[in-house]
Amino acid sequence: MPLTQEQIMELSKLQKMLRNLEKIERNAKNDLQKERVAYDIERYRRRMQEVSPEGIPDNLEQTMRNAKTREENPENLKHKVISQYPVMKISPNSNDSEINQIGTLVNIMDLEYIPILGDGHIKFDYSHATERDTVLKYMENLRRNMKILVETVEEYAAADKQEFREQLSRMKNKQSRIFIAESFETLGKFRDFLTAVNKDIKDGVNVIMNMEEPIKFNPRFERATVLEGRSIMEGLREFQEFAEEACDLIRLPSFRG
Repeated sequence: MPLTQEQIMELSKLQKMLRNLEKIERNAKNDLQKERVAYDIERYRRRMQEVSPEGIPDNLEQTMRNAKTREENPENLKHKVISQYPVMKISPNSNDSEINQIGTLVNIMDLEYIPILGDGHIKFDYSHATERDTVLKYMENLRRNMKILVETVEEYAAADKQEFREQLSRMKNKQSRIFIAESFETLGKFRDFLTAVNKDIKDGVNVIMNMEEPIKFNPRFERATVLEGRSIMEGLREFQEFAEEACDLIRLPSFRG
């Protein structure tokens, strides 16, 4: 699962402290000092494992730099929204960087943005609610195909027999291509829907019945935090930007080869 902004901040702090402790351990003058530092190192490592059981993102530091740039000088970032999220593996043995990047975007959209489209947050008029439900069906299908890909990746990693590994490798490659194509299609559907909704709102069409209410998530049922307290208009605009940037990234040649 993707990390929340609070988890990203905590991991960054833990990582800095861990590196400082490892430096102290290397330069320790005696065994007693080494033992004390080793205890703290193990404590911080356990905490990092608790925060992110699926591992620490390789681009965590870059993500934190992006977040700072986004706050201080956002015009210097090409992808202002998606650059704030570190890339997570879609499964423990997923080593395809492109699949992990796209999987992260899909999971982030599912965690942070799609919840605001529910009736508990935004009350669309009948026409737009119907369009929303149609778009959400694409996400349901994408979730299923991502689950299948994850299962194949893990089966491939655990397989012993060469013949079986070759068969699973072909399946994995085919499913990866399907996943990339369907991710692009699904993100495009959300982009188009949100673009139309935001245009209607700008043109004065009465699209949403509760436009003045702030976005509030129920922590008992929702893990989303990014749009907490924002206005519905702000939330929809950022969701549109997220979908546009994600489509732009997947359209790059490295993803479409």
